[in-house]
Amino acid sequence: MKQFLLLFLILFVTSLIWAQKNVAYNIEPGINNTEQQYLESCKKIKRIDGFRIQIISFSGVNSKTMIEQTAEQFRQHFPEIPFHISYFEPNFRLRVGNFRTKIEAYKALQKISNIFSGAFVLKDQIDIER
Repeated sequence: MKQFLLLFLILFVTSLIWAQKNVAYNIEPGINNTEQQYLESCKKIKRIDGFRIQIISFSGVNSKTMIEQTAEQFRQHFPEIPFHISYFEPNFRLRVGNFRTKIEAYKALQKISNIFSGAFVLKDQIDIER
């Protein structure tokens, strides 16, 4: 009797396994169109929320020149990290990186702060790398 139950159990389990291999997808016609529209709209997005490291901020008479000199120093030390110079009256700011997470930004800050001691991480709109 035990052998009969064991044989029945094995046959039952294998029939369940075999039945799982035959899967059919019935996709509605509009799904592919919706997916294409979503992908096209994602391509239009150029900036997202992320993090950057602010190296320095200057205001005053020679602030633009000092920011450009600092940006050149940064580029020499870290050519792989992009930098961004922005102007919001009355300050010029040098911010670097396009970090999606705070952890990535702090890892880079550890390297950068050895040379630029006043650097700090902040939230910013970052460029999407595609």
